[in-house]
Amino acid sequence: MLPDFVFSTCVLAFSALCDRLYYHTWTLPQLQFLHFNLAQDLAVFYGRNRPDYYLTEGLPLLLTTALPFAVLGLSRALLGRVDLEGKSSKPEVPPGPVLKVIAWTVVIVIAVLSMVSHKEVRFIYPLLPILNILSAGPLVSLFTPQTASRKAILALLVFINIIIAGYTTQIHQRGVIDVLHYLRHEHEQSPQQRMSAGFFMPCHSTPWRSHLAYPEIEAWALTCEPPIGVPLAERDRYLDEADQFYLDPTAWMEMNLDSGLKDDKQGDWRNVTEGQKRGWPQYLIFFAQLEDAVKEATRDLAYQESWRGFNSHWHDDWRRRGDVVVYKKIQDAEPVQ
Repeated sequence: MLPDFVFSTCVLAFSALCDRLYYHTWTLPQLQFLHFNLAQDLAVFYGRNRPDYYLTEGLPLLLTTALPFAVLGLSRALLGRVDLEGKSSKPEVPPGPVLKVIAWTVVIVIAVLSMVSHKEVRFIYPLLPILNILSAGPLVSLFTPQTASRKAILALLVFINIIIAGYTTQIHQRGVIDVLHYLRHEHEQSPQQRMSAGFFMPCHSTPWRSHLAYPEIEAWALTCEPPIGVPLAERDRYLDEADQFYLDPTAWMEMNLDSGLKDDKQGDWRNVTEGQKRGWPQYLIFFAQLEDAVKEATRDLAYQESWRGFNSHWHDDWRRRGDVVVYKKIQDAEPVQ
């Protein structure tokens, strides 16, 4: 067996070599991450959250009903008290030292990430296994010994998690998934036809190419590149393509789409260059709150609603509210050459 130091050095060297081959220059992505998010603070471009976000929103969303057990397990581990099968052990008894190390890992990671203005629950997903370990002791203590009342509480906790899991995976925001199945099915009905689609949605609203796997489906969406290279004094005035669109959707469509052009044959999802226009795609995909603007912009074009799917009962982003709607151009698409 290799010593831990030698093994760790080999892993770091291999990782550095892989980064060198991919980026064609020596780089350390971890340092780039810190430079991007802390030094340049470009992450704030995607939203700013309160300093206590991970404590008041992130951890509750991540742990749900396991939150009180994780908090209790974390505090006990930090104090050197460990519960094993309902018995308190002294600080010197393993695995107390191990739990103390992983407890401090949770505290340090959350403290560091809280320093970044932009916060998301997914940033603390890697802590979930550790938090489950910390919550195990208090959870076992609560249900040992087993009684009818304790079994009822356990059943209630399991039921609550089943409801949450079922709603969030099968109902909430299902429209942004279903619409991709619809578009792929449309293409599969006429695989010899070329399809073009434009997504008038905030960035990253759909899983995108994980579902639209066919190269004949040429789709583009509003982009939201951060202001890399933009001077700090000008960042407050910087607007990405999605921001520009939502300032006045009708005007943006009239200014950036040309009915005289054929559907985009490049499948270019990036910002179009200044003065360049896209052709109106065969399919327009958007949230229902944008429907009046789309109708206004397409009033002289041959579009009609071809699909509508439920997305969510509520949403904290006004741009993503309502059903997902698809308008289809009433004309035959061009055959694939």
